[in-house]
Amino acid sequence: MISPELISAACGFLGADELQRILESKAAYRSVEEKPLEGQRSIAYGCEFSRVDDGSGVGSLMVTAIKGEVAPGSALAVAEQNCLSEGQAQPLAGAGEAAMWCRNEDLDTLVVTVKRSHGEVRIAHLTLAGSPMAANIPGYASLARLLGGRL
Repeated sequence: MISPELISAACGFLGADELQRILESKAAYRSVEEKPLEGQRSIAYGCEFSRVDDGSGVGSLMVTAIKGEVAPGSALAVAEQNCLSEGQAQPLAGAGEAAMWCRNEDLDTLVVTVKRSHGEVRIAHLTLAGSPMAANIPGYASLARLLGGRL
């Protein structure tokens, strides 16, 4: 997928099979597009991922496009507020203009990528069910780079 001029959905940014492969899961995943959420200066598109066998949630992807002048670093700083504790965000190099991963208050894993594209700042906010596992950290960087290339 190439970066679309206009965002109209989130599931196209990350396929269920891609997520399963990058996380090296043996379970098959499926994805479902959620209803968009409109804000004052943005629209957020959501995609929910779950396991095919038992329907348990694997994670969700929220892709947001913010109109106007917003610095990618500022957008990432807002996302960092969702981390469990201050200073816990781990930067991810080579993904968009700014990217990081951390654990949130629900002890899930967040992978956030921010990029200026098509005259707006785009944010991919991927929440993965469960605490970060050391074996998955290279996968978080791969996910951030993949999403950064598609934003």
